[in-house]
Amino acid sequence: MNDSPPERRRHARFPLGLPVGVRVAGRRTPLMVELLDVSESGARFHALEGDTGVHVSDRATFGFVVPGEPSCQAQGLVVRADRSGQFVLALDEANDAFVGFIRLLEADS
Repeated sequence: MNDSPPERRRHARFPLGLPVGVRVAGRRTPLMVELLDVSESGARFHALEGDTGVHVSDRATFGFVVPGEPSCQAQGLVVRADRSGQFVLALDEANDAFVGFIRLLEADS
């Protein structure tokens, strides 16, 4: 008998380990963090300094550059955050470059 909880994710996650800047609403400077993994509907980050002061319900935007492509940009709401420096965004907006990048990851898997 399998007692593990059912998978709740709607989209496949792809590990990245990419350094990115995250702009959190109300802060003057971006947080430099590692984008651990990404999906069509979410992203998980880790700040090397530990507790980032990011809180559930904060709005945040991030972006990164894929060589030869326009900058990938996405934003959303923080739905999980902990003192270890990890936090998760539920994405509610993304540009075409970001969506295209996710499609490429899906095609390669």
